[in-house]
Amino acid sequence: MSARAYIFLIFTLCIGFILQYFPLVDFMDWFVPEWVLMIFVFWQLQAPKLINFWWVWPLGLLLDVQQGIPLGSSVVGFAVVLYVLQLMYQRLRVFNVAQQAGVIFLLLCCYQLVVYWVMVATGDMHKPLSLWLPALVSALVWPWLYLLLSNTYQKLR
Repeated sequence: MSARAYIFLIFTLCIGFILQYFPLVDFMDWFVPEWVLMIFVFWQLQAPKLINFWWVWPLGLLLDVQQGIPLGSSVVGFAVVLYVLQLMYQRLRVFNVAQQAGVIFLLLCCYQLVVYWVMVATGDMHKPLSLWLPALVSALVWPWLYLLLSNTYQKLR
């Protein structure tokens, strides 16, 4: 991986954190896609040897601090997603973008379920509808995000 591509990886993750934090009207908070996790999944598909469990800890903890949720909940969710992606990334890379969006929806549902489980265990309950909407919106955004990032990454390689 070239230095420009590595800088692009860091840049996209920073943009993901900014988009994740972008304030919206209260009722629109349910419709915010999981930007950081989608970018993480993209990089796992593009550079599976580079993205490993060492990335899970800082990204998950930063996301927990940014969202004000119990520390470690996003770390566990990221670890579950990364484990599943490590098992099936070669199959997922040959899927078309619509099929990838379906798999992304399922992965994000797993992530949301793990985070929700931690929230319930710590007593910080949320409405169940807010659990599934970010995964659905993320799956709808995935094709455009994937095409944008993959075209830019191909130019940098």
